Amino acid sequence: MSAQMLALTCRDAIVSRDGRPFGAGQGLRMRSHRWPLPSVVAGSCRTMLGKVAAKDFSAQVATELLNIEVSGLFPIAGEKLYLPAPLDCVSRSDKKLFPMKPMNGSERDCNWPVAGLQPVVISDAAVDDFKPIPSPAWWPVEKQALWLSDPQEIKNFDGSLLGPEPEERFHARLNSETGTAAEGELFMSSALPLSRLKRYEADWADIELSVRVQATGWAEETLKRINVLHPLGGERRLAHWKKEDKEKLWECPVLVTKALNEIQNKKIRMVLATPALFRDGWKPGWLNENLEGTPPGTNISMKLVGVTISHWQAVSGWSLAEPHGPKPVRRMVPAGGVYFFELLKGQSSDLKKLWLESVSDEEQDRRDGFGLATWGIW
Repeated sequence: MSAQMLALTCRDAIVSRDGRPFGAGQGLRMRSHRWPLPSVVAGSCRTMLGKVAAKDFSAQVATELLNIEVSGLFPIAGEKLYLPAPLDCVSRSDKKLFPMKPMNGSERDCNWPVAGLQPVVISDAAVDDFKPIPSPAWWPVEKQALWLSDPQEIKNFDGSLLGPEPEERFHARLNSETGTAAEGELFMSSALPLSRLKRYEADWADIELSVRVQATGWAEETLKRINVLHPLGGERRLAHWKKEDKEKLWECPVLVTKALNEIQNKKIRMVLATPALFRDGWKPGWLNENLEGTPPGTNISMKLVGVTISHWQAVSGWSLAEPHGPKPVRRMVPAGGVYFFELLKGQSSDLKKLWLESVSDEEQDRRDGFGLATWGIW
């Protein structure tokens, strides 16, 4: 199974609804996620492959499609890959950046529901209290690599991208007899314009979206000739899917490899590049009650000592396979969340193999692209 890269160009604003009800008698506002979920990308990609290969979508074909690994969606601008901003970066109004890390001390406390976790705070004790300003949503991979290896070297957000502003449209229900708007029958829809993103304190950037796909058999052969218009997300909004050789953009940066090769380094940082799904909510299922465990795909043993994440997000959906109907709501850890570990056993250099690989618990969630992670030191 070899990884192949697809580049997407969105012709329309993409619909990626959140889990709140929408429809007659349920609510008149259709709200959007801030970025398409991995399951949206995986479902659209697998459907596209099945249609291009003229498959019949039988139960056997559906099983084969679910075995295809789909990872992404990340922006590309100017031949640079962009990743979500890490949440352990705090910015002041004068644009100075401060890294956060676990701090052991009896005078500090945190409200995590398990014992043994240290509060994650700004490491500079001389900094006065201040109100942080938001970070740009997307960092170029070179800036992310520098942050993961030596965060003190990051001085500003130059080169970063802002997140898309949802397009909100108001619609009216038409009276079938008169052809005019029905009284009081208004509703709102929301979509994400992903063809252009605003640069931080600069102009706009034209955007391609990068997806990595790993498949075997007929799906692998189909990937080699992909050049097609196909919907991404809901409401059949179109995107252009094209095979492109951009594997190098996904490789572990040299700065991170060098930092992880440091034999004396025992402090490991994991940053989520896509939302993650864990059996225990915020805590990876591969950690035991002592917060020790081994990430999927490696023999390294680590202990969790600190976490900084934002509020959970809901993911659901609708199953077209048996049994038909709504999927259960699950809680995701949002992208950008940071987990701080101490190395117990093994070599930290082995983690470069897990760059942008999934750390979610369930195998199907990993195939769907939930929980892609980057690695560094702290």
